[in-house]
Amino acid sequence: MPSSAPAAADRRSAYTLGQRLGAWAVHALTMSGIVWAVLALLALLRQDLLAMWGWLAVALVVDGLDGTLARRAEVSQRIPWFDGTALDTVVDYLTWTFIPALFLYLHIPFGPAPMPLLMMLLINLSSLFCYCNKGMKSSDYYFVGFPAAWNIVAVYLWLLDTGPVFNVIATIVLSALTLAPIDFLHPFRVRRLMAVNILAVAAWLAGTIWLVLAHPDAPLPAQLIWWLGGGWFFAVSLLRTIRGRADDTSG
Repeated sequence: MPSSAPAAADRRSAYTLGQRLGAWAVHALTMSGIVWAVLALLALLRQDLLAMWGWLAVALVVDGLDGTLARRAEVSQRIPWFDGTALDTVVDYLTWTFIPALFLYLHIPFGPAPMPLLMMLLINLSSLFCYCNKGMKSSDYYFVGFPAAWNIVAVYLWLLDTGPVFNVIATIVLSALTLAPIDFLHPFRVRRLMAVNILAVAAWLAGTIWLVLAHPDAPLPAQLIWWLGGGWFFAVSLLRTIRGRADDTSG
């Protein structure tokens, strides 16, 4: 059987050193998510919630940028032996799921023990069915099922100061929706109304930062920006789910 070494060498020689270094720079950006995750975790453990939200916000911005940059830099072709998708999954599990789940366990009311622990376990275990699901994205890049966005859930429950019953129900329902046939907008991949989608996400992020900095106060302008930005995201996701994929021509 012919060796694959010559083919690998041919692929490497097809790109210049500068192009391969550019691809590594994109991977380094993704790897920085581990740094932000560690800093967020340490801030959480010392109960510096403002710092924790700040580092998770940095990780969120990086996660929104690195995928687009990776596709433009053709990282999978320029560095074929290094799996950027696996790298991104590791970082996402920490920043989107594990650290937010620990925050929820420590700072969000779920009722008496062992309910907080059970909810943390449910979040982490149900999220595995998102990250390991080969069909987690549709052909036109909507998420299929709840995309384990527990950092988003955590900030909502914290800012809204919801009670134990609501928190338990929300956690159970969202965990169950991980494998449900419903669609969630991916603002950086779905082509239809992409500019508006990104603007809505940016508005939501700005409103979130404002509300976190002002907490426990909740300035009305910040709330309006927050709800409008988030409302657009959920409205697009709901409309897509109701109408189905045949309605979307972005494929």
